[in-house]
Amino acid sequence: MKFFITMVLVLASGLFLNSCSKDDAAPPTITFTQAEGVANSQGEYTLTGHIHSDVRLSKVVITKQGSATPFLTDDLTANNKNDYDFTYLITGITANTYIIIDIYNQANVKTTRQYLIHP
Repeated sequence: MKFFITMVLVLASGLFLNSCSKDDAAPPTITFTQAEGVANSQGEYTLTGHIHSDVRLSKVVITKQGSATPFLTDDLTANNKNDYDFTYLITGITANTYIIIDIYNQANVKTTRQYLIHP
């Protein structure tokens, strides 16, 4: 009888721990304040919106399309948040430019979105 009770407790504990796991959580989501942006006469645009993640965020990486190096890596203000209202200044817009936004949570799940900025 002790064996049966022990097995039931072990099974119940395993199910409880597995049900509390965030591994199956949805990937981070992002919503932008505007559908597209228009840079000012100096080629600057302030990108704003909201990020939500069931698992705490790790970082946000912004790259201009066609560039091999990130324009900005935000691993400080976004880190450890589930909800994050962001504001990023994008500069150097002289032609239609797609901004690639990669959002990583602490389970290393990544969401990628594009945002178009017109000059």
